[in-house]
Amino acid sequence: MTATSILKKLSIAIGTAFITLGTISTAQASLINFDTDANGNPINAPSTFIESTALTNLYAPLGVTFSGPVQLSGGIILDQSSNFGINALSGSNFLAFNRDPDAILSNGGLPIDPESISFADPISDFSIFASGGFESNTFQLQAFDINNLLLGTDTITIAVKEFGQLSFSSSLGNISLVILTGIGADNTFVYDNLSFTPVSKSVPEPASLIGILGLGAFGITSLCKRKHQAAVKT
Repeated sequence: MTATSILKKLSIAIGTAFITLGTISTAQASLINFDTDANGNPINAPSTFIESTALTNLYAPLGVTFSGPVQLSGGIILDQSSNFGINALSGSNFLAFNRDPDAILSNGGLPIDPESISFADPISDFSIFASGGFESNTFQLQAFDINNLLLGTDTITIAVKEFGQLSFSSSLGNISLVILTGIGADNTFVYDNLSFTPVSKSVPEPASLIGILGLGAFGITSLCKRKHQAAVKT
Protein backbone atom coordinates (compact mmCIF):
# COMPACT_ATOMS: atom_id res chain seq x y z
CA MET A 1 0.00 0.00 0.00
CA THR A 2 1.39 3.39 -1.00
CA ALA A 3 1.78 6.31 1.40
CA THR A 4 -0.79 8.22 -0.66
CA SER A 5 -3.46 5.53 -0.21
CA ILE A 6 -2.69 5.30 3.52
CA LEU A 7 -3.06 9.06 3.86
CA LYS A 8 -6.37 8.91 2.01
CA LYS A 9 -7.72 6.24 4.37
CA LEU A 10 -6.52 8.21 7.39
CA SER A 11 -8.36 11.28 6.14
CA ILE A 12 -11.57 9.25 5.90
CA ALA A 13 -11.03 8.00 9.46
CA ILE A 14 -10.62 11.56 10.75
CA GLY A 15 -13.83 12.60 9.05
CA THR A 16 -15.67 9.65 10.55
CA ALA A 17 -14.35 10.54 14.01
CA PHE A 18 -15.76 14.06 13.74
CA ILE A 19 -19.13 12.69 12.67
CA THR A 20 -19.14 10.27 15.62
CA LEU A 21 -18.54 13.02 18.17
CA GLY A 22 -21.79 14.02 19.87
CA THR A 23 -23.87 11.14 18.51
CA ILE A 24 -27.03 10.63 20.61
CA SER A 25 -28.68 7.24 21.01
CA THR A 26 -31.41 5.91 23.29
CA ALA A 27 -30.70 3.17 25.79
CA GLN A 28 -33.02 0.40 26.91
CA ALA A 29 -36.14 1.52 28.78
CA SER A 30 -36.12 1.24 32.58
CA LEU A 31 -39.11 0.28 34.72
CA ILE A 32 -39.96 1.28 38.28
CA ASN A 33 -42.88 -0.82 39.50
CA PHE A 34 -42.58 0.15 43.19
CA ASP A 35 -42.37 -3.54 44.13
CA THR A 36 -38.56 -3.60 44.26
CA ASP A 37 -35.88 -1.05 45.07
CA ALA A 38 -33.13 0.13 42.71
CA ASN A 39 -31.15 -3.06 43.36
CA GLY A 40 -34.06 -5.41 42.75
CA ASN A 41 -34.74 -6.12 46.41
CA PRO A 42 -38.44 -6.67 47.26
CA ILE A 43 -40.22 -3.83 49.06
CA ASN A 44 -42.43 -4.85 51.97
CA ALA A 45 -44.74 -1.84 51.77
CA PRO A 46 -47.15 -0.85 54.56
CA SER A 47 -50.90 -0.48 54.05
CA THR A 48 -51.37 2.86 55.85
CA PHE A 49 -49.78 6.28 55.40
CA ILE A 50 -48.83 6.68 59.05
CA GLU A 51 -46.46 3.73 58.75
CA SER A 52 -44.11 5.32 56.23
CA THR A 53 -42.57 8.47 54.74
CA ALA A 54 -42.62 10.08 51.32
CA LEU A 55 -40.64 8.47 48.51
CA THR A 56 -37.44 10.44 47.84
CA ASN A 57 -34.08 8.83 47.02
CA LEU A 58 -34.95 5.11 46.93
CA TYR A 59 -34.37 5.03 43.17
CA ALA A 60 -31.47 7.49 43.09
CA PRO A 61 -29.08 4.69 41.96
CA LEU A 62 -31.18 4.62 38.78
CA GLY A 63 -30.84 8.39 38.44
CA VAL A 64 -34.43 9.06 39.56
CA THR A 65 -35.48 11.23 42.52
CA PHE A 66 -39.01 11.85 43.83
CA SER A 67 -40.31 14.84 45.81
CA GLY A 68 -43.60 16.39 46.87
CA PRO A 69 -44.69 20.03 46.86
CA VAL A 70 -43.10 20.71 50.27
CA GLN A 71 -40.44 19.07 52.40
CA LEU A 72 -41.36 15.70 53.94
CA SER A 73 -44.47 15.46 51.74
CA GLY A 74 -45.26 13.50 48.60
CA GLY A 75 -46.43 10.09 47.47
CA ILE A 76 -45.51 6.94 49.39
CA ILE A 77 -45.25 3.31 48.37
CA LEU A 78 -48.24 1.39 49.76
CA ASP A 79 -49.46 -2.18 49.44
CA GLN A 80 -52.68 -2.65 47.46
CA SER A 81 -54.39 -3.82 50.68
CA SER A 82 -54.54 -0.10 51.60
CA ASN A 83 -58.03 -0.10 50.03
CA PHE A 84 -57.81 2.37 47.14
CA GLY A 85 -60.36 0.39 45.17
CA ILE A 86 -57.88 -1.02 42.68
CA ASN A 87 -55.04 -3.54 42.66
CA ALA A 88 -51.50 -2.76 41.58
CA LEU A 89 -50.67 -3.34 37.92
CA SER A 90 -47.74 -5.59 38.73
CA GLY A 91 -46.87 -7.09 42.08
CA SER A 92 -48.76 -5.60 45.02
CA ASN A 93 -47.39 -2.05 45.50
CA PHE A 94 -48.14 1.34 43.99
CA LEU A 95 -47.32 5.02 44.65
CA ALA A 96 -50.23 6.41 46.66
CA PHE A 97 -51.60 9.87 47.51
CA ASN A 98 -54.28 11.22 49.84
CA ARG A 99 -55.17 14.92 50.14
CA ASP A 100 -57.33 14.37 53.20
CA PRO A 101 -55.89 16.50 56.06
CA ASP A 102 -56.17 13.50 58.38
CA ALA A 103 -53.75 11.48 56.25
CA ILE A 104 -50.35 12.07 57.88
CA LEU A 105 -47.03 10.35 57.38
CA SER A 106 -44.89 9.01 60.23
CA ASN A 107 -42.59 12.08 60.11
CA GLY A 108 -45.43 14.61 59.97
CA GLY A 109 -45.38 14.98 56.19
CA LEU A 110 -48.45 14.76 53.98
CA PRO A 111 -49.09 12.30 51.12
CA ILE A 112 -50.02 15.05 48.69
CA ASP A 113 -49.14 16.06 45.13
CA PRO A 114 -47.95 17.55 42.76
CA GLU A 115 -45.23 14.92 42.59
CA SER A 116 -41.92 15.88 40.97
CA ILE A 117 -39.75 13.20 39.37
CA SER A 118 -36.23 14.38 38.53
CA PHE A 119 -33.68 12.61 36.33
CA ALA A 120 -29.94 12.86 36.85
CA ASP A 121 -29.41 12.42 33.10
CA PRO A 122 -31.84 13.43 30.34
CA ILE A 123 -34.40 10.94 29.09
CA SER A 124 -36.19 10.67 25.75
CA ASP A 125 -39.57 9.40 26.93
CA PHE A 126 -41.61 8.83 30.08
CA SER A 127 -44.81 7.00 30.93
CA ILE A 128 -46.76 6.02 34.03
CA PHE A 129 -50.17 4.52 34.81
CA ALA A 130 -52.63 6.39 37.05
CA SER A 131 -55.93 5.52 38.72
CA GLY A 132 -58.50 7.17 40.95
CA GLY A 133 -59.59 3.80 42.30
CA PHE A 134 -63.12 4.14 43.66
CA GLU A 135 -63.67 7.37 41.69
CA SER A 136 -62.99 8.66 38.21
CA ASN A 137 -60.18 11.21 38.14
CA THR A 138 -58.26 13.41 35.72
CA PHE A 139 -54.46 13.45 35.73
CA GLN A 140 -51.87 15.73 34.14
CA LEU A 141 -48.24 15.14 33.23
CA GLN A 142 -45.87 18.06 32.60
CA ALA A 143 -42.38 17.52 31.15
CA PHE A 144 -39.54 20.04 31.54
CA ASP A 145 -35.95 20.34 30.34
CA ILE A 146 -32.90 21.05 32.51
CA ASN A 147 -33.69 24.81 32.43
CA ASN A 148 -37.26 24.18 33.68
CA LEU A 149 -38.65 25.05 30.26
CA LEU A 150 -41.99 23.31 29.71
CA LEU A 151 -41.65 20.82 26.86
CA GLY A 152 -45.24 19.61 26.81
CA THR A 153 -48.12 18.05 28.72
CA ASP A 154 -50.39 15.02 28.67
CA THR A 155 -53.82 14.89 30.31
CA ILE A 156 -56.14 11.92 30.75
CA THR A 157 -59.46 11.19 32.48
CA ILE A 158 -59.68 7.67 33.84
CA ALA A 159 -62.81 5.68 34.64
CA VAL A 160 -63.63 4.15 38.02
CA LYS A 161 -61.42 1.20 38.98
CA GLU A 162 -59.33 1.54 35.83
CA PHE A 163 -55.72 2.47 35.08
CA GLY A 164 -54.84 4.91 32.30
CA GLN A 165 -51.43 5.76 30.88
CA LEU A 166 -49.84 9.19 30.89
CA SER A 167 -46.85 9.60 28.56
CA PHE A 168 -44.57 12.11 26.89
CA SER A 169 -41.70 11.76 24.40
CA SER A 170 -39.01 14.15 23.22
CA SER A 171 -37.11 13.59 19.96
CA LEU A 172 -34.34 15.76 21.41
CA GLY A 173 -33.94 13.51 24.44
CA ASN A 174 -33.96 16.48 26.81
CA ILE A 175 -36.51 15.60 29.51
CA SER A 176 -35.04 16.27 32.97
CA LEU A 177 -38.15 16.70 35.12
CA VAL A 178 -41.70 15.35 35.14
CA ILE A 179 -44.46 16.68 37.38
CA LEU A 180 -47.60 14.60 38.03
CA THR A 181 -50.81 16.21 39.28
CA GLY A 182 -54.27 14.91 39.97
CA ILE A 183 -56.40 17.73 38.55
CA GLY A 184 -59.79 16.10 39.15
CA ALA A 185 -61.95 16.17 42.26
CA ASP A 186 -60.76 12.83 43.66
CA ASN A 187 -58.50 13.23 46.70
CA THR A 188 -57.14 9.67 46.75
CA PHE A 189 -55.30 8.12 43.80
CA VAL A 190 -52.34 5.97 42.83
CA TYR A 191 -49.65 5.58 40.16
CA ASP A 192 -47.88 2.43 39.00
CA ASN A 193 -45.33 1.08 36.50
CA LEU A 194 -43.21 4.12 35.73
CA SER A 195 -41.16 3.67 32.56
CA PHE A 196 -38.42 5.91 31.15
CA THR A 197 -35.75 5.70 28.47
CA PRO A 198 -32.33 7.23 29.24
CA VAL A 199 -30.35 8.99 26.54
CA SER A 200 -26.77 7.86 26.06
CA LYS A 201 -24.20 10.00 24.26
CA SER A 202 -21.41 8.35 22.32
CA VAL A 203 -18.60 10.88 22.71
CA PRO A 204 -15.01 9.66 22.20
CA GLU A 205 -12.27 11.65 23.89
CA PRO A 206 -11.66 14.45 21.35
CA ALA A 207 -8.15 15.33 22.47
CA SER A 208 -6.77 11.80 22.46
CA LEU A 209 -8.60 10.65 19.34
CA ILE A 210 -7.80 13.63 17.16
CA GLY A 211 -4.27 13.80 18.58
CA ILE A 212 -3.50 10.22 17.58
CA LEU A 213 -4.99 10.66 14.12
CA GLY A 214 -3.10 13.94 13.72
CA LEU A 215 0.21 12.32 14.61
CA GLY A 216 -0.50 9.56 12.12
CA ALA A 217 -1.19 12.08 9.39
CA PHE A 218 2.01 13.99 10.24
CA GLY A 219 4.07 10.78 10.11
CA ILE A 220 2.73 9.75 6.73
CA THR A 221 3.23 13.27 5.34
CA SER A 222 6.86 13.22 6.52
CA LEU A 223 7.34 9.82 4.90
CA CYS A 224 6.03 11.12 1.61
CA LYS A 225 8.41 14.10 1.77
CA ARG A 226 11.43 11.88 2.45
CA LYS A 227 10.57 9.61 -0.45
CA HIS A 228 10.17 12.62 -2.73
CA GLN A 229 13.53 14.09 -1.64
CA ALA A 230 15.24 10.73 -2.18
CA ALA A 231 13.79 10.50 -5.68
CA VAL A 232 15.03 13.98 -6.55
CA LYS A 233 18.59 13.17 -5.37
CA THR A 234 18.76 10.05 -7.47
